[in-house]
Amino acid sequence: MNTNSFFKSPWLIGGAAAIVIFALCFWAINQVSKQPADEGPKVEKAVIATMQTNPELMAIARQQGWIGPDALEMTTIDAKKVTDIGTVFQGSALKHFEEFRHFVGITEIKADAFRGCEALTTLVIPQRVASIAYGALAGCPALTQLSVDTASTHYDSRNDCNAIICTWKGKLMVVAGSAATVVPADVRYIAPQAFSGCTALAALALPERMEEIGERAFSGCTALQTIDIPQGVKRIEPSAFAGCTALHTVSLPKSLNELADSAFAGCTALQTIRCPKRYPPHLRRAFDTYGATVVVPAGKAAAYRRAPGWKNFRNIREE
Repeated sequence: MNTNSFFKSPWLIGGAAAIVIFALCFWAINQVSKQPADEGPKVEKAVIATMQTNPELMAIARQQGWIGPDALEMTTIDAKKVTDIGTVFQGSALKHFEEFRHFVGITEIKADAFRGCEALTTLVIPQRVASIAYGALAGCPALTQLSVDTASTHYDSRNDCNAIICTWKGKLMVVAGSAATVVPADVRYIAPQAFSGCTALAALALPERMEEIGERAFSGCTALQTIDIPQGVKRIEPSAFAGCTALHTVSLPKSLNELADSAFAGCTALQTIRCPKRYPPHLRRAFDTYGATVVVPAGKAAAYRRAPGWKNFRNIREE
């Protein structure tokens, strides 16, 4: 047998080529598997908190094992290692939390994460957070400085609005606000529970082109006195203003079609409801007190007095 012809055989050449290709693929996969996982932004070690600068944070960090039980400081490296805060800050005595920006391992803030932090005044959301649940900051009445790290690609606090803004359905939405929020003019949505429990919020101007106010968006805002619902809002969601015990004047838009259950439940100070719509909006059990005066368009008082829900108001007058 001619050995030269054997080595020139296409079967042998093809097999050798296949082995080489397989080896190269195996090497490439092995190299990729050795690549370090995404660990987030590189951080230089620096002290972010001590027992003197933020004792409340230090106490929680010790309790959670983020730092040693006797540690006297917390560094950026310690903060980076934290990947989930759950509800460890809920109801805490935390007063300020600018240091939160250094928790670059956090990608999600869950519901109730900071609920009931009544002393919290300042909070900066880390850059890698991609999900903030509704109600995450509910019940933080002292919060006046709320912002997002400028490196974030998911949320922002444009125009120093003291709120968390994101894009939803292609339009801007306030995810969470504070007593100092100034809602940007191009915002179209207020998320559910965005201002819930913000007992220091006395007034808020909503953009003229607002489209939707979410469920319980302003519930428990006990200092809120008046609210002017912008033209374009078609439905006021359940409990949107429930428990706003100082609310005395509500102006509804012509675009409104429906007030959902308990939208204004517990609004015991309500004196005036202005409803310019010629046909009564559908009214579920939105109110639980009916002493307010309902002001309607000329010639439409009779229609309101016949309409379900509206007929419960004792005083309906035209203007």
